[in-house]
Amino acid sequence: MFKSVFKTGIRGIYNVSDNLSFQTDSWSVYPAKHKLTGKVVSVFIFDKTKFETLVNRICSQSPNTKNPKLIISECYELVKYEVSQLTKLKHPQILTIIEVLEETKLKFLFVSEPVVATLNTLDLNKEDELSIQKGLLEISKGLQFLHNYCSIVHLNLQPQSVFVNAQGDWKLAGFKFLQNLNDISSLERENFYIMNNSSVVPFANLNVNFTAPELIVDSAGLKLGNPNDIWSLGVLIFFLYNKGEYLIDCFDNNSPSDFKDEFRKFQQKFYNHHPSELRYLLKGVPQSLWLIMTQLLARYPNDRISIDQFIDSEYFNGSLIKMMWFIDEFSTKTIDEKLVFLEGLLNQKDDLLSKLPTNFKNSKLLPLLVEVITSEINLLSNTRLTTDTDKFLSASLMVVLRIGQDLSSLSFQDRIYEPLLNTHKSKKSETSTFTKLSKVSVNIRLAIVNNTEMLLKKLQPKQVIEIVQELANLCLTFSPSDIDLQANQIQLQDLYLKNLELVAGLIDFPYMKNTLFPLLCQVFKTTTVLSTKLQTLCTFQILIEKKAIDRVIVNEQLLPVLENLKSRDKRIIIHVLQFFVQLTQSEHISLELEILVDRILVQCFRLSFGCNECSKQEFQEFMNYIATIQKSLTERKFATLSEGSHAPATSFDSIINTPLLRHGGKNEIAKTPLFKPMAPSKDIQQKPQPPQKDVGVRSKVKPLTLKPQKAPLSFGATTARSNAMNSTLVSNLHPLNRADDKDEEFDEYQDTNPSRNGNGSSIDWSSARAHPQSQTTHSFGQTLQPQNSPIASGQLTAKVNYPPGFNANLVLTPNSTGTREPKKATNPNDLLDFL
Repeated sequence: MFKSVFKTGIRGIYNVSDNLSFQTDSWSVYPAKHKLTGKVVSVFIFDKTKFETLVNRICSQSPNTKNPKLIISECYELVKYEVSQLTKLKHPQILTIIEVLEETKLKFLFVSEPVVATLNTLDLNKEDELSIQKGLLEISKGLQFLHNYCSIVHLNLQPQSVFVNAQGDWKLAGFKFLQNLNDISSLERENFYIMNNSSVVPFANLNVNFTAPELIVDSAGLKLGNPNDIWSLGVLIFFLYNKGEYLIDCFDNNSPSDFKDEFRKFQQKFYNHHPSELRYLLKGVPQSLWLIMTQLLARYPNDRISIDQFIDSEYFNGSLIKMMWFIDEFSTKTIDEKLVFLEGLLNQKDDLLSKLPTNFKNSKLLPLLVEVITSEINLLSNTRLTTDTDKFLSASLMVVLRIGQDLSSLSFQDRIYEPLLNTHKSKKSETSTFTKLSKVSVNIRLAIVNNTEMLLKKLQPKQVIEIVQELANLCLTFSPSDIDLQANQIQLQDLYLKNLELVAGLIDFPYMKNTLFPLLCQVFKTTTVLSTKLQTLCTFQILIEKKAIDRVIVNEQLLPVLENLKSRDKRIIIHVLQFFVQLTQSEHISLELEILVDRILVQCFRLSFGCNECSKQEFQEFMNYIATIQKSLTERKFATLSEGSHAPATSFDSIINTPLLRHGGKNEIAKTPLFKPMAPSKDIQQKPQPPQKDVGVRSKVKPLTLKPQKAPLSFGATTARSNAMNSTLVSNLHPLNRADDKDEEFDEYQDTNPSRNGNGSSIDWSSARAHPQSQTTHSFGQTLQPQNSPIASGQLTAKVNYPPGFNANLVLTPNSTGTREPKKATNPNDLLDFL
């Protein structure tokens, strides 16, 4: 458990994975990460124990070999020399060493930039021609550096000497056999033999399949020099285009004798033939390279082209390969050159970006531009950007987002959103990179807003809304620093308003009500740009369609803005009228009818008649929209009305059949009369009542219910006390009423004066006395039924027998009580006044 505590050196600094990436010669390559910075690297490990075991086994099988310890010592020196040369020689196309060679008792270790394969382990079937072309150019650039600036011959150019890094770049390595021509005399060059360096260890020998013939076959003449690498390059080209097949395939790639036999066969097939006749031999090599292949594989060194001539050949003259090479040298270019290059990538006509290999775009171009943007943003101060820097950053961001369209959602999150678009603050900085980026310039904000639809596909809705909210104020308002970019700011406003349709349904209602919608209203009020005003109206319509705003927002925020509209431009008016049509027909908003009439309809007429620049046809179109609104309002009004109509009161029946009397409101309590009405006896016979005409009373009015708050006063009583006294007096008078008592005057009055009792029968007081509980007087809690009421009919008569002593007709008046002679006919208006 304490194993990791005692790690030192490279293993103490880096977390080395247990999974092997690949193996080359005797090196095992593992991916690793720096423990502090998290930087990804590759760790090369040479296992001494395994190697020494291998050497001892070989020596035991071959008795004529050297001492194993001497062989092991020579190989260790060769390993040290290779890594030391890699450390000394610095070039973009040479493998970069991060940690120098570390030797322990059991291992050799060193750290390089992250690499994923060599050309020997790379799956060449997945490599397209453009990727191979770019890789060959990178190798050639590395050789050019060695030949022209270092006077060094590589001498070991083969698939295992070329590494492929994580970005897809090909890096030159395998420097075990480097020969510095400055340290070698001309005589030594002529007498150079590879046999002098032969060893029983395979990696300690040159691979003869890629070795120039003059170093093996020829016995005189110039041998060691730059043409040796040119031959190796030609053989390597054949290997790449034929998916790992060797041009000269020796059974033992360390045997010079095998090479001589195979080379003799090759001579007969290749030399003294026209390039067009080499198809059967070169096989997969492109026809554009046939002539160059004859120059690279010339029999004698002096007949071969130089590395400079190869780089300048037509093979590398294509626009795509030049573009890829420009990206490799991006950091060395001026800002003007970078800007021209990026604008060329964004040119829709040529569409060069889509022609680049996918692996190159994702592994090389994308990380490069992301790093450029973040570094520039972090270096910026409060000073204003120069025009060139602004254009460069915005173009870089547009290329990044264009590449992001082809990435998966997960890759987009990790490679673009996290470093550039994340709105949350990091632990190291108080301000997020996105906040810094969005505040830099209008052009950068325009690039982000222009890709809103793509962001919705690649990100979570919450992440997109955070970006939209962060940009709201910056996109919809003008900044003094952007006054020179006013045209771009107007374009940004219109584009932001248009793209709100994509996210309107995702925005939180509180943010919409309190922040975004007031900002939209402010833009509509203050802008003098016609396109922005019209787009804002379209945005209002979209928000209603998406149900992003409610009636309260419309009433409190939107209608005041539209009512105060000063413009009478016919294009604005037509959009406002269209919006009002939508507003009146919206079931979601459902404004009150009074508001629609008083505020919207009036404003429609005000705008239409205030426009003096419209034609007759355009004005008629205004009127058509207003007619649509009026029709909608009329239908709503009709829906609230009943089918019946109100008729004027022309008769007593129509008066008492009004809704107030017939139904009565529950909240309305009618005053009760100050006397207890007399009730007819049960044996009253009712005459048939003639049919009454319909007075057209509204059927929807609720019936009036009489609910007295306290007991009513009897006839002649003014207070509760006097009411009790009257009750006692009446009870004492009851015994005076006998059946044999007759009142001739009362009978005569009954015969000549019809009673207002509606059933037409006389009141039998004796039966009423015998059945005191059978009174049919309506209680105050019951609903009045005019058609059955004796007052309502007014056409039936009743013969009433008064009890003895009550021979006078008592008539109630609204203002006083007393006795008087009844009139022959009753005026209905008097009864109405009483009621």
